[in-house]
Amino acid sequence: MNIRIAELKMWIGANVSRSVVVAFLLLTVYPILFVLQTSLKTTEEFYVNIWGLPHQFAWSNYSKAWADAHIGQYFTTSMGIVGSSVVCIVILGALAGYALARLRVPHAEVVLFLVLLPTFLPSETVIMPLYIMMSKMKLVGTHLSLILPYIGWSLPMTIYIFQAFFKSLPNELLEAARVDGCTETKTFTRVTAPLMLPAIATVSIFAFVGLWGELLWASIALSTTSMRTIPFGVISFKSQFATDWGPMTAAICIVLIPLVVFFLFVQRYFIQGVTGGAVKG
Repeated sequence: MNIRIAELKMWIGANVSRSVVVAFLLLTVYPILFVLQTSLKTTEEFYVNIWGLPHQFAWSNYSKAWADAHIGQYFTTSMGIVGSSVVCIVILGALAGYALARLRVPHAEVVLFLVLLPTFLPSETVIMPLYIMMSKMKLVGTHLSLILPYIGWSLPMTIYIFQAFFKSLPNELLEAARVDGCTETKTFTRVTAPLMLPAIATVSIFAFVGLWGELLWASIALSTTSMRTIPFGVISFKSQFATDWGPMTAAICIVLIPLVVFFLFVQRYFIQGVTGGAVKG
């Protein structure tokens, strides 16, 4: 009797768990499928047939979004800004994380805490001081007005992840390199660098996803120039009185493509980083 009750509890628990996972997948996947099918409808058909499949695929929505709404131009701008930011974030974060973990920096834990402390502030509290600083440096409306803040906002968590990763490496590995005559620079580049792929994938995905769709600061920093990032292209389909849903959802699909491709490219290393030493404290 007790065995049957235990089996029943296990069966109920397993099915509840599966139901929660299926519900979560539906909540996550359906909006993407909805955007995808809407991108293949004309705006007129969208208002008549919101939930159904398109009667005729309107592939022209993608060409209209890419060329007429300048999504292609915004895409290139965003790729250059975000790509440059991610590269700098990874390099600077790795160097700082290695220093805090392996170079016997005095009060390294306190330094790390102070680095992470600004991340607890709402982003809105730094917008005005940041804009004034960029204005005095005459950087407003330039690529650097986005790249420099993006690097600063992403570095604290990047340093934390790299510091935890380097701390998880065996001391014997680094000591053997030093005994063989390696300087700290050679130890970093030749011994630890080949092991950093999981950590690099982890911080790259977090940084790329977080910066690719950033709009608040971009709308302020680029308000005085014609340069735009890709979120501006999506917003341009929304007018005061109506929204051009077909091309707008096509633009959203274009925005999603780099995120999907980038994740598929680094997913193996990302999973290793999440489940392994890259985030182990």
